[in-house]
Amino acid sequence: MLAVGLAGVLSLHRLVPGWLGTAVDSGLPWLGVALPVLIAVSAVRRSVRALAVCLVPCVVWVVMFGPVLLPRSGADHHDLRVATLNLGAGNVEPEETLLAVTATDPDVLVLQELTGVNQLAATKALKHAWPHYTVSGTVGVWSKVPLSDAAPVDIGIGWTRALRVTVPTADGPVRIYAAHLASARPAATSARDRTLSALAKVVAADDSPRLLLAGDLNTTTTDREFRELAPLKDTQEEAGSGFGFTWPSRIPLIRPDHILQRGMATERSWVVRAPGSDHRAALAELDTA
Repeated sequence: MLAVGLAGVLSLHRLVPGWLGTAVDSGLPWLGVALPVLIAVSAVRRSVRALAVCLVPCVVWVVMFGPVLLPRSGADHHDLRVATLNLGAGNVEPEETLLAVTATDPDVLVLQELTGVNQLAATKALKHAWPHYTVSGTVGVWSKVPLSDAAPVDIGIGWTRALRVTVPTADGPVRIYAAHLASARPAATSARDRTLSALAKVVAADDSPRLLLAGDLNTTTTDREFRELAPLKDTQEEAGSGFGFTWPSRIPLIRPDHILQRGMATERSWVVRAPGSDHRAALAELDTA
């Protein structure tokens, strides 16, 4: 019965209503932990029927998540390397945190949870290699190349936690949206859902041929609300290896931090631990042609 129930949850998880459904969505990949246990129990029982039943959720899980575990990157070329990190409002001395990310040499760095203190420290630490930057509220973008068309984006949260900006590339401009959506907690997802919808509408209305959305979206790719961001493509799903979990940093269990794109091709996606932050940084390399 447990195996049948597990298969049902995996295949019909979107039918679970409300915040509980969101919680189930977010933890969906971790249901795979139960699969070896079920198989072991059936083996101990030496029951062919029990083993056959236990294989049902295994097949469902592999169909859903097996491709995610396969390496999907092999390209040795990129035009644009982007990193995003929730710096942490309590991170008042972020130099070591930033060093872990800047060691990857991104062309563009998106930061969230900026404060007067850590923003000043970040600007000082990044000023030589990433001298071009723009900040709106608690979100900022630092770049090696000049930025243009910078403007805040209203996502209906009451203060500025999103912005848009344009960066030049050899193949043409790339519009970048940087965002930090409202948090999603048990029995409290309405604010996240509202900010996600608002951001999705703004991005959908943008006709830029090359567009990128980066930041802490407080939404996993398995969350049913994530569909609102289609047709943006998830760079981790395109060219990452594994689930690319980013939170919590010490033992990451989910991936609320994303780099999504439209009109480009993702060549590589990966995650870097950044000491001092409770998130890991998400990175992606893109071909802008």
